[in-house]
Amino acid sequence: MSRTVHPTFPRDLHLVQYPHPALRQVAAPVTVFDDELIDFCQRLFQVMEDERGVGLAAPQVAVAKRIFITDHTKRKDENGDEQPPSPRVWINPRLENTSGTTVFEEGCLSFPSIYAKVTRHDRFDIVWQDEFGATRRQSLDVSAGDFLGIVVQHELDHLDGKVFVDHLTAPQLLLVRKKMRDLEDDYRKATGSAGAVMRR
Repeated sequence: MSRTVHPTFPRDLHLVQYPHPALRQVAAPVTVFDDELIDFCQRLFQVMEDERGVGLAAPQVAVAKRIFITDHTKRKDENGDEQPPSPRVWINPRLENTSGTTVFEEGCLSFPSIYAKVTRHDRFDIVWQDEFGATRRQSLDVSAGDFLGIVVQHELDHLDGKVFVDHLTAPQLLLVRKKMRDLEDDYRKATGSAGAVMRR
């Protein structure tokens, strides 16, 4: 009797928005590096491209794996010029040697039209694996112009079931509460469930 093999990654990927429960799941490490993983990463890039983002984490398409992708050069430089693309896959990432703090205004594809200033690490090393399983390391310094340092910290949060509004102060939250409630109402109407609503 033949056995149906269920793929690790879904074929159809769709961006999920707050308060979808997938955004609160802690993602599991990737242990198998194969063609299915590479294909998933390529499809993840397509979702990011369609949504016009500079980063996207697997939990944002309801896949609880420790994977995110970036192409931070899609952001225009200080002269308003587009930079050459620099797509990158980050698997099982972790930060080391963190120091200093920096504040940057962030948004998130899973929180449309919501922006706020977030405090992040200024300098750190990030260690990760690429889609082929090779271990990589890079030092980033946000104050020296490494915008990638903001992107990877934002996306790494997603792998730990965190979202950027978790970093906001009470006064900051008051400013975005109405938009968050609108998203909560939309999700409830679409699913009949409250989802993973922020309780602060």
